[in-house]
Amino acid sequence: MDKMPLLKTFALNIKFERMKLGYTQEKVAEELEFSTVYISNVESGKCDLSLSNAQKFASFYGKSLDYLITEKK
Repeated sequence: MDKMPLLKTFALNIKFERMKLGYTQEKVAEELEFSTVYISNVESGKCDLSLSNAQKFASFYGKSLDYLITEKK
């Protein structure tokens, strides 16, 4: 399975969730104790993140991992 579409889908979904809440990347980075560069890289699909970090994003946004890796139509 090619991981790039999965990462891009995750990236788009977490960026959408962040923007829906009106949060900045800095706010998310502070809350999750990540750097803003890391948040930016994850949201652009440039970062192959760990499962535990993916779960941190899911918990922060109140979504399941399944929801965040599923392409929205």
